Amino acid sequence: MAALERRPLTTQVRDQILHMVQQGHLQAGDRLPTEFELASHFQVSRATIREALKLLDQERIILCRHGVGRFVAPGSAGVFTDAISNLKSVTEMARDLHITISTQVISLREEIPDLDVREKLALQPGMAVVSLERVRYAEGEPVIYSTDVFPRQIVTGPINEAAFQGSLCAIMEDEWNVRLEYSRSIVRAALLDPELCRRINVPDCLAWLSMEQINYDAQDRPVLYSIDYHRGDKFEFQVIRQRRG
Repeated sequence: MAALERRPLTTQVRDQILHMVQQGHLQAGDRLPTEFELASHFQVSRATIREALKLLDQERIILCRHGVGRFVAPGSAGVFTDAISNLKSVTEMARDLHITISTQVISLREEIPDLDVREKLALQPGMAVVSLERVRYAEGEPVIYSTDVFPRQIVTGPINEAAFQGSLCAIMEDEWNVRLEYSRSIVRAALLDPELCRRINVPDCLAWLSMEQINYDAQDRPVLYSIDYHRGDKFEFQVIRQRRG
């Protein structure tokens, strides 16, 4: 298997197997090929296959029956399905789900934030932020509306809309040397404001999944406050809940 990018090979293989499930090549209840067969298909080691399958088992995409084999779990082929515990950009999520995404920047501005945003980003009074508002399209249809706010001081160079057509996380890491390590997130159901719905050309009766996040770097500094709205009829997120004690 040729390396696609700098992601770990195990993750790439996991995503390819998941793609086989989502495309219907493997369906609920189907037994997966053996480790040897998968290693031959993807041209990787059996150890890599074993780790990729372990990830899918942890996410309950597949089920392991000891002495019998691995099987596709029921309900694994959703609309656009992702594990909610994975911190990734919209661009990374689209890539992993094999969705072709296009981006429209609605607004990009430098401003002094209100008290709420200032506290979320732990900024001193008077410090500026950059506010970015975008819509993501899949097959020409609006599917994600997002707002991102980050301190102006982390930005190197000028600010222009053309730079934000792709992954904000990639820009932060590759150009600004700021890496997101974890986030504190709140997920809730939401309706968009009717005026906003008209602006992005979606019905105002649509239900959305709102993911509000404060994202931190390795030094535990808040460097990005974001709210992503995913169309409820297009996306679902999985979370594994385990009973303890």
